Amino acid sequence: MSDGRSGGGADAAPLPAAARRRFGPMRPELFLLAPLLLFVLAFEIYPILVMAWRSFFDRAGDVTLANYLRILEDPVYRTAVRNSLLFATAGAMVGAVGGTFVGYLAPRLPPRIHRFLLSLYSLPLTLSGLVVAFAFIVLLGRNGVLNLIVQQVFGLPRDVYFDIYSWYGIVLVYAFFQIPLMTLTMAAVFENLDRSLIEAARNLGARPWQVWRYVVVPVLAPGFLAGLSIQFAGLLGAFGTVLALVGGAKNLLAIQIYYHTSESTYDLPQAAALSITLIAIIAGVLVLLNRLERWARRSGGG
Repeated sequence: MSDGRSGGGADAAPLPAAARRRFGPMRPELFLLAPLLLFVLAFEIYPILVMAWRSFFDRAGDVTLANYLRILEDPVYRTAVRNSLLFATAGAMVGAVGGTFVGYLAPRLPPRIHRFLLSLYSLPLTLSGLVVAFAFIVLLGRNGVLNLIVQQVFGLPRDVYFDIYSWYGIVLVYAFFQIPLMTLTMAAVFENLDRSLIEAARNLGARPWQVWRYVVVPVLAPGFLAGLSIQFAGLLGAFGTVLALVGGAKNLLAIQIYYHTSESTYDLPQAAALSITLIAIIAGVLVLLNRLERWARRSGGG
């Protein structure tokens, strides 16, 4: 005769308390993450692991470190690393300063204009880099509309124009993406800024620059660094817009990787080593900025 405690039905013994504390209650919604995890494993982690593995072989299939040593020794690759870091730094700073300025002004506008401005600033983030590159060529190319207008208005010779194909021209083009991205980040930060902190500092006799130095900047720094890290990572991997503007005339890591996967200069192991190097640089920069952000958050009392 059964006492009803065997058999695994509704009367099955519950998990011991120690097991419940260790594993926690079963949450069916966690199974919904399975497709995302499979996608990440199949299309992100697995390709990176394969790429890292292939970077240690030469084209003959022999194990070697020559691909990485070549990055350290070859002036072309060293210049590509340097150019990528300088370009990403310049572009991120232009975007960060411009976006912070607009983000500071946006909450002070009437609500309708504020919403329209943020909606307008979301538009560049949806555009293809190729489309943006061709648009800037039409506007600021050697025979671009704006260059021709300036030449005619000021009587300048035809060889005096804004060079969209230079480094500062490329930084300007990428500012079209980076300033709106930083604006959307910083506008939310300024909107959530606790005004009572500013009023308290003023009531205690703080000067305007002291309010900014000791109250506003520490509170805004974490959001600023978070936006800066997003921009820096994106600019280090800049590819499509640069390629459409100048082709291979500018030596960047992403351009080097592209040319090593093309038919004329096909060298997949070297491209893999360059890709892993780029990933390592981006990861290192993000870790550094993340630590600065956490330090700023602790210092600002956030």
